[in-house]
Amino acid sequence: MQAKVSDFLAKLQEIAPFENAEAYDNVGLLLGKADAKVTKVLLALDATLEVAEEAKRIGAELIITHHPLMFHARKNLVEDDPEARVICALIRSHISLISAHTNLDKSIFSGSHACAEILGLKNIRQEGLLFLGETESELTAAILQERIAQLIDKDVRMYGDSSQKIRTLAICGGAYDEGWEEAAALGADAYLTGEVRHHNAIASVMAEQVMYDAGHFGTEATLIEPLCTYLQKWINDVKYDVLVFASKADPYGRV
Repeated sequence: MQAKVSDFLAKLQEIAPFENAEAYDNVGLLLGKADAKVTKVLLALDATLEVAEEAKRIGAELIITHHPLMFHARKNLVEDDPEARVICALIRSHISLISAHTNLDKSIFSGSHACAEILGLKNIRQEGLLFLGETESELTAAILQERIAQLIDKDVRMYGDSSQKIRTLAICGGAYDEGWEEAAALGADAYLTGEVRHHNAIASVMAEQVMYDAGHFGTEATLIEPLCTYLQKWINDVKYDVLVFASKADPYGRV
């Protein structure tokens, strides 16, 4: 059975309603046509030029990203601008683009929920943008730092007392370091996020709240594989002739 871009919009609306996105966000169908046919889909955290080339190489007519293009208003598409270059490449290749950003962050398909599961947290629960859970046993902050680094395969910076005992961890991937206060208010012993600014690091330490910085990419790229698996299962169940791929591209250009 033939699938269209609109079918993927409808499925994403079902699992992470677009109206749940923050007012400042830019989600939904950003490029292409809702009635365009789809045989291959590429999932990526960001729509970079490398991702656009990857999609073209595998024959994907649709890219689904977490982070949107045109997050800020544009007045031109002059191709000496990196984002404009990606947009033009997608248009020339007739590749549609859907983004599910803060609406996905508020669903169980968020990178935060994926991190909680990867870390083996128990009693995982959601409070707004935060996901909280308990470790199997009480750990020191230093040991938990090591486990986070091993399980998400990223370097992790820690702010706070390395000997502090941790049992409840709150997680909000990406750029939400101000969430440490909410995490503390919810009873979390530590908070894991993806970008930590100097003033929030100091405030967290002064409040005796441990905070971990595992990088924006590291804390959100975790959502790609579970979402890819979910969408492929749905496609197989409804018997669409579509393959879903997780992008292999690295936005930082590391080899």
